[in-house]
Amino acid sequence: MCAVTLGAALKHYSSAVCETLDIVSIDDTEEITRLYSIETCVNSNVDEKLYQSYSVAKVIFKSLPLSLRHLQDDPEIRRNIKSLDENMDDIYLSPYFPAVSKKVLATCGSQIGEKELGTSELFDDSLLKVIRFNLVSVSSAWNLTGDDTTVTTPDTTTEMPKVPCDIFGAIKDHEDPKMAQVLLNIVTKDREYFIEGGGIKITVSSSNSSVALPTCHTYTVEVKNGRCQDNTDSPSLVLPQVNKTLVVKDTNQTAAELCWNSSLACLNVTVACSGTSPQTYSKNSHPENFGRDPICVELGGLSPYHEYHCNGSMHFNEKEVSSQSLDICTDYDVPEAPQDLQVTPKNATSVTVTWTAPENHLKGPINGYYVEFFVKDERFHGTEVNTTEYTFNGFEPYTNAFVNVITYTKNRRGEILNSSSASCGFTTEEGVPEEVTEVRKTLTADNAVQITCRKQREFGRYAQFNLVWGSDGKTEHKNKCEFKRENLYYLTNYTFKIYVSNGKHNGPEVVDSIKTRYNSRALIIFLAFLIIVTVIALLLVLYKIYDLHKKKLSNSSEGVNLVAVKDDDKQLLNIEPIPSELLLDTYKRKIADEGRLFLEEFQSIPRVFSKFSIKEAKKSHNQNKNRYIDILPYDHNRVELSEVPGDPGSDYINASYIDGFKEPRKYIAAQGPKDETTDDFWRMIWEQKATIIVMVTRCEEGKRNKCAQYWPSMENGTATYGDIIVKIYESKTCPDYVIQKLHITNGRERTAGRDVTHIQFTSWPDHGVPEDPHLLLKLRRRVNALSNFFSGPIVVHCSAGVGRTGTYIGIDAMLEGLDAEGRVDVYGYIVKLRRQRCLMVQVESQYILIHQALVEYNQYGETEVSLSELHSSLNNLERKDHPSEPSLLEAEFQRLPSYKGWRTQNTATREENKSKNRNANIIPYDFNRVPIRHEEDCSKDGDHDSDESSDEDSDCEESSKYINASFITGYWGPKAMIATQGPLQETISDFWQMVFQRKVKVIVMLTELKEGDQELCAQYWGEGKQTYDGIEVQMADVNSGPSYTIRAFDVTHLKTKDTQKVYQYQYHKWSGCDVPETPKDLVTMILNIKQKLPARPVTEDNRRTRSVPLLVHCCDGSQQTGVFCALMTLLESAEIEEVIDVFQVVKSLRRTRLGMVSSFEQYQFLYDTIASTYPAQNGQIKKNSQQEDKVEFCSEVGKSDQETDLVTADLGPPRPEEIEPPEICNDSKAADSAKGTESSTNGPTCAVLP
Repeated sequence: MCAVTLGAALKHYSSAVCETLDIVSIDDTEEITRLYSIETCVNSNVDEKLYQSYSVAKVIFKSLPLSLRHLQDDPEIRRNIKSLDENMDDIYLSPYFPAVSKKVLATCGSQIGEKELGTSELFDDSLLKVIRFNLVSVSSAWNLTGDDTTVTTPDTTTEMPKVPCDIFGAIKDHEDPKMAQVLLNIVTKDREYFIEGGGIKITVSSSNSSVALPTCHTYTVEVKNGRCQDNTDSPSLVLPQVNKTLVVKDTNQTAAELCWNSSLACLNVTVACSGTSPQTYSKNSHPENFGRDPICVELGGLSPYHEYHCNGSMHFNEKEVSSQSLDICTDYDVPEAPQDLQVTPKNATSVTVTWTAPENHLKGPINGYYVEFFVKDERFHGTEVNTTEYTFNGFEPYTNAFVNVITYTKNRRGEILNSSSASCGFTTEEGVPEEVTEVRKTLTADNAVQITCRKQREFGRYAQFNLVWGSDGKTEHKNKCEFKRENLYYLTNYTFKIYVSNGKHNGPEVVDSIKTRYNSRALIIFLAFLIIVTVIALLLVLYKIYDLHKKKLSNSSEGVNLVAVKDDDKQLLNIEPIPSELLLDTYKRKIADEGRLFLEEFQSIPRVFSKFSIKEAKKSHNQNKNRYIDILPYDHNRVELSEVPGDPGSDYINASYIDGFKEPRKYIAAQGPKDETTDDFWRMIWEQKATIIVMVTRCEEGKRNKCAQYWPSMENGTATYGDIIVKIYESKTCPDYVIQKLHITNGRERTAGRDVTHIQFTSWPDHGVPEDPHLLLKLRRRVNALSNFFSGPIVVHCSAGVGRTGTYIGIDAMLEGLDAEGRVDVYGYIVKLRRQRCLMVQVESQYILIHQALVEYNQYGETEVSLSELHSSLNNLERKDHPSEPSLLEAEFQRLPSYKGWRTQNTATREENKSKNRNANIIPYDFNRVPIRHEEDCSKDGDHDSDESSDEDSDCEESSKYINASFITGYWGPKAMIATQGPLQETISDFWQMVFQRKVKVIVMLTELKEGDQELCAQYWGEGKQTYDGIEVQMADVNSGPSYTIRAFDVTHLKTKDTQKVYQYQYHKWSGCDVPETPKDLVTMILNIKQKLPARPVTEDNRRTRSVPLLVHCCDGSQQTGVFCALMTLLESAEIEEVIDVFQVVKSLRRTRLGMVSSFEQYQFLYDTIASTYPAQNGQIKKNSQQEDKVEFCSEVGKSDQETDLVTADLGPPRPEEIEPPEICNDSKAADSAKGTESSTNGPTCAVLP
């Protein structure tokens, strides 16, 4: 063997790059192999300059200690080899593998791998370049130089070294899923390898880089012409499946489904998740799954709503093939039920349900709750909420029910998971019982009553029926609705109330009445008397028939020519009756085009039906008994008086029987009595047993005599008319009519006297018809309140007994038909009237007025309420059948017409007058605005101006000054008040001119001067004397109270020196709100104001006066003013007539000025104030005493003697001496034939209907 000398050379030249270099020799018996191990780090500071300073020599290697097969497959190594070739002339590779010694070369502190160096010969000067092919690139730091060294090589007979048999490298997918592509690590040339396993045997050479083999088998390798360096000659290859990706396909609450992209024929799968035990799946343990493609298995034992971090590994023959991480989120589970469920009733119809959420939220989030209510085991209501509270309003009072609350969760699959329900029963609070129905009242005897009813739902624990008897006010309680009242007065009307209570609430009262009968014994006597009278009357009728027949024969023999009969029916039209629901539309259609259709209908009715004779009226001894020569009664239905022996014509009077809607001879239409016929008139009243007389005229109108005064005055007390003695014992004057109670007796008979009621309607204008048809409806109510079965025919008369008389009868009869049948035949009934008396409903405007009254009644109904029934009626009006529906009172307010734009407002909208309006939307109508006269134009008779001057102002209307003020209709008629805005600074003079010219006594101020920075009214008075364009105003006194202040002014006209006393009442508790704060204070002030006003107007002269004693203003003259005017009118009505009609009062105010009583709160305030002013006790109205109505104020300035009435104001009713007597009609003389008949030319063709 040869000595090794290379180490010395290496060591000699190593100082350039390394500190030490050790050479390790190997025993001579082994192959000549040198392993050079450099253990010391090369200086890291050696750079490229060191490498360049050395000469490059040729190095020839006869053997290379690396596997070129491996190097050729590694691109990094290829790059290194190329770099080596550039620095070397040649490379010779030894045909064997040198021995490998495993040492680690540390370079620069980094582990760089193993060095394999074999023997080599060096020629000439050479550079030994140590190359690390496997892990790092060639670097200049590895270059060593030195002397030539001779190295001997071994003999050719040396035994060949062993080669590696572990040639299998990486495993890759194959296009055949049952195959795998195996990469080979063959670095030795000229070798063949035999691969065997899985039923196949193949041979590969060292030139092969890969081979395809079936999966799921074990393979062995043998080397041809050599043997392996391993201890075993035949190493094995385990070839599993490759690239089997594991995915989570689906999850539920407790398990997850794991899948692979294809079946796993030979792999075992182990899945280990955090918090769970590992689970292994194999073909043997899950044969049903491993045969499918793809394969899926279930990973169970998981918890709901939990996130798991898992590791899935695949094994083949207990060898791990692959591993991957998995994240598994389980789905939500069924939630738990709500807790602490409670139900709290809020009122009779609503409850609030509360609960707490489940404490355990580990099964998933809560999306919401189902709330279901059950009544009588049936689902009543259900909803979904996402809070722990729910309020439901919709139960009936005192309802037994229960509620279920269910928690629900929506899982990731979109499925709804419901918990078990939490339940709770409850009962709503008691409510107001419903009104009783089917109230039956039965007379069990003449003076005994039985009352039964049927209850509705009581909405409480029990039902108790209560009967309040009107006469004694006592309440009777029973568990069953059956009451009996005995020992009552005969022929007496009793009012009772019946309602249900449930222990907590009282139901609405049902008010009804019943009238006891006559005493049966008295009735038998009366019937016997009636039979006798009937027999006598029958005999008289037979005698009269005989007498008429005798007279006809006499007339025929004397050759009297009767009126030729012609067929008047041919000109009549076929007019269909009008249904109630079409009344308004029909009226609008007929009134259009200046009432053409009305005129056509009216003119088609014959004025006189000539086929009916009028011989008796034309007889000479009867002609002077007729007021008008062409208005005579027909013979067939004239009223015949009893004959007076020796007095021809004593049975005649100008009066006719008139049929009602269904009742024959319900009325007697008569002319107004003349002086010559008053005795006959009262004889007719006595003989016809009439108890009601309706007079639709004044005794004198327009300086023309219309009717004689045929009743005594209150001063005279009693008057005698022929055999009839008439005594007056009561007279009541109202704005539109006068009611007088009379008692008549017959001096020739010993029978008892009879009471007669005389109602005189005084508001029919001289020309035309009443503007408001409501006045006639009000008159009808008064008449019908007096009428009964035994009152006899109603006697109706005007002057001629046809025009106004026919109008009233037509309205009364048609309203009766409207109530009975829901339709009216006005045309047909007027034809019927003309067949019974000529010229009935004399002019077209009267024909239209009948239609207007029907429309008014059909649209608005009866809204008048008596004080005795006000409180019960108000309760019914304010009651609501359902919370969402309006009450009857609200519905009544909504029916009010607004009258916006119904009249012209030309004067107020003129350019020069616009600045005089505080509110451009509240301006007066032209027809009732208050004109102010110019002194130079319209004061020629100013010195003689008096209250009796005309109020028409027609002579100076065009030249009058404008002020925003309107005449207002009050209780006593039109122009009873003035409503105006709060004066502006530039209109104060006009304001005082109006006060002086209209002789205003009281100014009512319902506003403050300012509200914040906004002016509501200019201060139109001052301390001491103030002058406003010829009017001097001096404040004489002032009294202040907590609610209102009274000021007294002396207003003097500087030119005429006339002085007027004016009082101002300023109310302080009404600013910034719709209604006053304290209604009682306002009523007190109104009663105080009445003491300052003159006596009410009751005469015709007073109706025509220029004076308007009361002026009312707020800011715009409508808001507070409208409520005040309405309240004052209602208080007057309540005091005089003991009835109120809020609807008609407000309706009348709206016709006179815009914005009057515009809100429901104001409308309800009127009702409530009257009800509180007149409280009811036991069905009787309690009025305040005179002492209680006194108000005292402390004077702030000195008072004169004449002003002491400011200190103590008596608020009681007017003293008797202040009440003027009723209208007295002058005696009239008989009219001659020159007087004309009533004609349609005397008035307009139609009246205005809203």
